[in-house]
Amino acid sequence: MKQNNQKLAQEWFEIGDNELGFAKAGFEELKSFYPQICFQCQQAVEKYLKGFLIYHRKSFPKIHDLTQLTKLCSKIDKRFLKFLKETDILGQYYLTSRYPLEYRPAGKFEAKQALQIAEKIIYFIRNEVSKK
Repeated sequence: MKQNNQKLAQEWFEIGDNELGFAKAGFEELKSFYPQICFQCQQAVEKYLKGFLIYHRKSFPKIHDLTQLTKLCSKIDKRFLKFLKETDILGQYYLTSRYPLEYRPAGKFEAKQALQIAEKIIYFIRNEVSKK
């Protein structure tokens, strides 16, 4: 059973890696599409948080709320609580690309920040899973 969870978690991580890779390439090469880059960072972290939960055989609701997912991960490892502010920042980008009248579009600063946050959280999760 544990092996299946590891395999499924790895599949989630690979999708997250693709999301992050796409965001980084867009930022470095295109120097535009900043709201979409922020969205891809949100998606990458979402995949990693869900993969972490699956790795530890924990279920989660069908949500995109990074703060909620982070709180679920913190039940496994309290150190996830240090990411609540950052997941709140990234979480807004799930909405900004879909509801333009309610939110200000993200610019270059926000895209750079989103990339830094995503890389930090993903690095933490990769490290924790590789220790096991």
